[in-house]
Formats: sequence, C-alpha cells, structure tokens
Amino acid sequence: MKQLSLSTSHMAKWVLPFFLMLLLPYEASAIDIKGKKDKTIIDGICYSLNAKKETAIVLKSAEPYSGDIVIPEKIEADSLTYYVEEIATSAFEKSTGMTSVVIPKTVSKIGARAFAGCSSLKAIELPKSVEELATQLFADCSSLVDVTLPKSIRKMSTGVFKGCKSLETISIPLSITSLPHSTFEECSNLKYVDLPTGMTSISGNAFENCSSLEEISIPTGVKSIGSEAFKGCSSLKAFTFPSSLSKVTSSVLENCSSLEELHLPNSVSDIASEAFRGCSSLDSLYLPNSIVKIGTAAFRDCSNLRRLTLPNGLVNIASDLFRGCTNLETIAFPNSLKEIGSSAFEGCTSLAKITLPSSLKEIEGSAFDKCNSLMEVNVLGAAPPKINSNSFSKTTFREAAVNIKKGSLGNFQLNKQWAKFLDLIER
Repeated sequence: MKQLSLSTSHMAKWVLPFFLMLLLPYEASAIDIKGKKDKTIIDGICYSLNAKKETAIVLKSAEPYSGDIVIPEKIEADSLTYYVEEIATSAFEKSTGMTSVVIPKTVSKIGARAFAGCSSLKAIELPKSVEELATQLFADCSSLVDVTLPKSIRKMSTGVFKGCKSLETISIPLSITSLPHSTFEECSNLKYVDLPTGMTSISGNAFENCSSLEEISIPTGVKSIGSEAFKGCSSLKAFTFPSSLSKVTSSVLENCSSLEELHLPNSVSDIASEAFRGCSSLDSLYLPNSIVKIGTAAFRDCSNLRRLTLPNGLVNIASDLFRGCTNLETIAFPNSLKEIGSSAFEGCTSLAKITLPSSLKEIEGSAFDKCNSLMEVNVLGAAPPKINSNSFSKTTFREAAVNIKKGSLGNFQLNKQWAKFLDLIER
C-alpha cells in the first residue's frame, strides 16, 4: 500500500498541471518557441502567428466575416505582441455580410481574392504600405462604390475590380504603366476612369461590358490595346486610338452600339477581325492609307455606316467584312485590290453602285449576295475577275447594268458566270 500511495502522489503532481493547462484560453496555446506558425482568433478575426518574427497574418475564418471589421495594427497573444502585416488569399472572400473593413498601415501584402464576393462592402481605403493589387482582389464586390488607391501601388493583377457593378469612378495611380486583363470587366455602372499619362498598355477585356462608360481618354504613350478591351461598352460615343499604336486588335470595340466617332492614326497598319463589329451608330469612317490589312468581319453589322473609302494599299477585303451594313451606300475600292472575300458585302441592302478596279482577280461566293439595290457594276479591267454563281444576288444578275471596258465584251460573254448578267454594256 505504501508503494501504491507514492505512485498516486507522483501522478497527481503531473496530472493536475495538465488539466489546468486545458482550461486556459485558446490564445494562450498560440506561442511556439521554435518560431513555427500557429493560429488564434481575437475579436472575431482569425490569425496565423509567427512567434519568431512576431508577425500575424489575417486568415479566412470557418464562418464568413460580417458587419464592420477593424483589423488592428497589432495583437497580443501568449504575452507576445504580433504586428499584423498581411491579409491572406481569400481571407474575406464571400463574406456577404461584411459592410466595411479598416486595414492598418502595418499591412503591406493582400492576397488574391481577399475581398472577392463581399457583396455588401461599399467603400474601401488601402494604406500606403500596400504596393500590389492581387488577382481579383475585389472581384464581384457588387456594392463597392468608393475605392481609394494609394500612390504607392506599383502593380495591378488580373481582374482586380471585375464585376464591381456599382463602381462609378476611379483614378489609377501614376505609377501603373499596364492595365491588366479584365481589370474593370462587367463594371456596368463605371462612368469615369482616370488613366495615368505614363500608361503604355491596356490588356484584353480590361473594360469589357462597361455599359455606362461614355468616354475615355487613352494616354498618348499606349502602344497596345488588347482584344475585347472595350467590347460591349454600349454607351461609348467616341474613341481615339493613340498615335503610338500600330495594330487594332480583335473585337476591341465590338458591340459599342453608341459609337459615333472613331479616329485611327496613320501609325495603324492592321485592323484585326471583328474589331468594330456591331458599332451600329458609326456613320462614316476615315481609314488611313497606312492600313494594309483588315480582318474578317471587322465592320460587320455596322448598320448605320453609309460611306467609306478603303486605304490605297489594301489587297484583300476579308470575308464578312461589311456584312449586314444595311445603310452602306457607296464604297471606293483601292487600285491595289485583288480579292473580295466571301459574304464581304452580304446584306448591304442600300449599296447601289460599285466600281471594280482592274487589279481585282476574284470575287468569292456570296460577296454581294442580298444586295438587292445593286443596279450598277463598273468593271475597269478587260479581263473579268473570277466569280461564283452566287457572288451576286439573283436580282443583280438579272437587272443590273454591267459596264465593261470597250472591246472586252467577248471576254465576259465567254465567261460562264459573267455571261449570266443580262445587261453587259461596253463603255
């Protein structure tokens, strides 16, 4: 019994302190003398702690944050002071009940999607200690109206404000030289953006479907504007490409249905496919002679376009280029032109007259199909260009006057397709 009594006493000596430790608050267990990270929750905010560096990172909590959140500069845990220096990736993501957040000046890094989907967040001010806006940082913050970006910002990543449907105005810091992909995509109430003078590039989809944007000034140093950058900006009324630009990218202004004024500099040599498709308010357009290539459907469904002079060096009119331009009345072809692509003018119901240059070699299928007002075709070359049975509408084949070079009638009559025209006239 004496031996048993000693054993029980010995056990009590160790068991009692063990159970007392279990009764301590969770924060007290956060310390790690080896410097490894641990976690704690203080005032409803979840942190990762680094005892060795005495720093803390705000983490995503088990339940979404709500209400007004104030992140302190420092916290106390295990008799140690930890300075809050970072907000982790997705820390507040989809915290739909969070109405505001205060970020201290000690925070220098905020992870990707940290505030994404915070649909009740209306305003935010970032401290000067933050230098980078991470990927989709505020994506789908649908109530966000007021954003203050410090001058310290040096870099922006993809989709920072994507889907911020209430955002109306914003100023980009002077230090930003490149606007990334989808920065303001689907910001349907965005009306004013102040772009810095030192900006050199605007990436694809940057302003896609910003349907309230009426005007924007592109800095003169911008050398590239990505595909679909302003696609769906249906309130945009005027657009001037900077003289530093050499190429107009695909769908860059597609479906900008209110666009009335479009200015292209002499520096542009290439217009890519569908660049201005669906710009249904565009009335007329000057294309500089520097342009040597225009892509497929670049002006398709520009239904209000009435007149256009093509650049002197253009060799090919691409497929669907002016398809659906129902108000196009006149178009001047350059002497360099060799080919008119399929359906290039299909459905241009107001087009009444065309003059085909002597350089033209081929007109592909449906090029002038459904152009039922086309009643005069002037062919300047003695040799008939190659055409298909449906290059012109049946109405044009049957009723149009085809004026050809004197002495070339035999060439046209011997051509199976040109012979289908009922009114070949030598001039």
